Amino acid sequence: MKMSVKVATSRLPGMLGLFLAACGGCVEHAGPEAVKLLSDAQAAYTQSDDRGTIAKASEFLAQNSHTAEADAAYYFRGLAQYRAKDLPAAREDLKRAANKAQGKDLRSKAVKALGDLALESGDANSAQTFYTQALDEMDLAKPPADEVRYGLGCALQLKGLWWDADIQFDRLLHDFPDRHVARLAGRRIRCRAWTFQLTAFDRQDLAESESARLAKIGVKTAVREAVVDGKLKFLVQAGRYDTHAAAEEADKTLGGLAAKAQLVPTR
Repeated sequence: MKMSVKVATSRLPGMLGLFLAACGGCVEHAGPEAVKLLSDAQAAYTQSDDRGTIAKASEFLAQNSHTAEADAAYYFRGLAQYRAKDLPAAREDLKRAANKAQGKDLRSKAVKALGDLALESGDANSAQTFYTQALDEMDLAKPPADEVRYGLGCALQLKGLWWDADIQFDRLLHDFPDRHVARLAGRRIRCRAWTFQLTAFDRQDLAESESARLAKIGVKTAVREAVVDGKLKFLVQAGRYDTHAAAEEADKTLGGLAAKAQLVPTR
């Protein structure tokens, strides 16, 4: 059972050219053919070709892991592994990218991705550490600072630090009102507890009918309205728990329904 968290890994602005430019003071650079491999890995990543990204980046690193450009190769390969759900491999490559990074831009993005990975894995402490480090190094007025603040807010909620989470969401809504994560933050801000979202309907009568059906089998639910992606939804929710841990322990009281439900913050 996983908490419902949407944290998108940002597309990389400009990308390889900026990374290589940042390496101007490095001692050794990859040759033209190797740089072409790295460029191909970047292109594969932007085309959502994770296998191609991993193959090209691995071919580059086989002979060029000591060069200045290796940080970008580890980064792209780590992102592709993350997207392919090979989380242990992604974590190792992103750590290498952060440690070898020649400039703040790449390092902050690698650390941000480590925060995303930690949050997805349920490690709120590590997520908080990585997101805080990323904010310390990036331009707070530009994306992906919005995604980092959202991820940090989610991690703080997972730890029960609701007020601290609201600070991050407030800043996100102020600085990036038109970004997609601002809508997500709007649904999480001012929350103080956890609930299981069992299902959602476009019509209230269908949601009420499902709630009544669940009541007959001993599951007490409530129907709540919410605007999701600009559309009014009627959510069937069960339980209210002060901590995330308490909600996870309450799984058995829902007759196994929680295994298929989303555990979400609620007001």
